[in-house]
Amino acid sequence: MDVHKGIAELNSLIARLERGHRTLRSHPTIEKIERGQLSIEQLRWWATQLFAGNKAHNANILGMIYARCDDFPARKAIVENLIEEELGRVSGVGRSHPELYLEFGESIGIKRADLLSARMSPDATAMKHWMYWLADSRPWYVTLAGISLGSELFNPDAYVRVIEGLRRHYHLSDDALLFFSVHVKVDKDHGDSSAGSIFRAIPESAAAETLWAVETHIEMMRRLWSDIDPPVA
Repeated sequence: MDVHKGIAELNSLIARLERGHRTLRSHPTIEKIERGQLSIEQLRWWATQLFAGNKAHNANILGMIYARCDDFPARKAIVENLIEEELGRVSGVGRSHPELYLEFGESIGIKRADLLSARMSPDATAMKHWMYWLADSRPWYVTLAGISLGSELFNPDAYVRVIEGLRRHYHLSDDALLFFSVHVKVDKDHGDSSAGSIFRAIPESAAAETLWAVETHIEMMRRLWSDIDPPVA
């Protein structure tokens, strides 16, 4: 697929979604964190469902994409991303991203065992099954575009705002917020460089399906971030 055409179509998609306030760049949960308007119970529920439905599975999904990928430059990039997820070597933090998230959970009062064994909400369940279905049934480049571009193009901006809100209103330390601060740089680097490499590997015939995957992942992520209210006992 022509890279310039692909990026232009991606930008057009994002502009359309942003006009409808359907990305993380204008999300009520982020605004509430910025203003300190989430109760600690809401914050813990949001953090738990974000982990259970999305953050706990990224390395698995990357492994599935790698196993199906037949493009050597893309395979190298996927391995580098996987090494960061599992070992934190690219960022230099020296710990896996799930470990960083568990530390964040502990800082807001969620026990590790509770986070690892949490019952998923419908939105978290939908996100998890969406990612595994995509990785298992669609071409590797459709999955990589959907999940990578659908997240990493928005995470840096979203996480900067989350960090500031959590630090100011919930009094979390820089160490507690490492999961988010690491992703500000790592995801920005991935987002800036991955679109071109992904579009180069996509056949023209798969362009529409690829953009559909990106749009669907953005919507699934938007819904998951909206999941802030624990069920009434």
